[in-house]
Amino acid sequence: MSLLHSFFITCLCLFCWTLVPATVTAQTEQGWVFKNETDGVKIYHQQTPGMMHVKLSTTLKATLSGIATLFSEVETYPVWGYKVAESKLLRRVSPTDMYYYSKFDFPWPMDDRDIVLHSVLAQDPTTRRITITNTPQPDYVAENKGVIRIRNSKTQWTITPAGNGNLHIEQQISTDSGSNMPDWLVKMTIDTGPCETIKGIRKTLTQQHYQTAKLGHIKD
Repeated sequence: MSLLHSFFITCLCLFCWTLVPATVTAQTEQGWVFKNETDGVKIYHQQTPGMMHVKLSTTLKATLSGIATLFSEVETYPVWGYKVAESKLLRRVSPTDMYYYSKFDFPWPMDDRDIVLHSVLAQDPTTRRITITNTPQPDYVAENKGVIRIRNSKTQWTITPAGNGNLHIEQQISTDSGSNMPDWLVKMTIDTGPCETIKGIRKTLTQQHYQTAKLGHIKD
């Protein structure tokens, strides 16, 4: 939802209303299985006991300050994060360190899910590559009645300058989806959430606010 949460947001891959068409899979050296490519987004899966892992790879046109600004504005996550119903900043430690809360709208009769994440941004001064790591802090705030807290989930974004105003984006998500989440729903819908989120990010980054953003802690 981070970003993303972001998103982005970590739980966004857990459900949707339609399937992404299947393609022939291929095993990578790191154990990732290539699933498909949709709208320029390559999707890889990996599974370990009790966990689902997803990796996305794509290229988009933006500045490093622009995308860093996007991820720092937690309250806007519902605008571009797929099925993010609510998102709020809990604590900003520094421009590169924050805690935030996101809630995700799950289909009836399932309970909605929420997550609390500690998000840390780091930039390599030589390559200018940005890494945003989101780790769960499930006990940072009290749980809400009727909402299942996701307790074991991690997201990492890697953003690398690719020349000609482009950025190469890689997102890795590892999650257990919370309790009472049917495996068939996770497996059926694990592609769509992240792809729709990337679409939302692309669209949002075209706004002048992000096109002209400049941050003192980011080297463009």
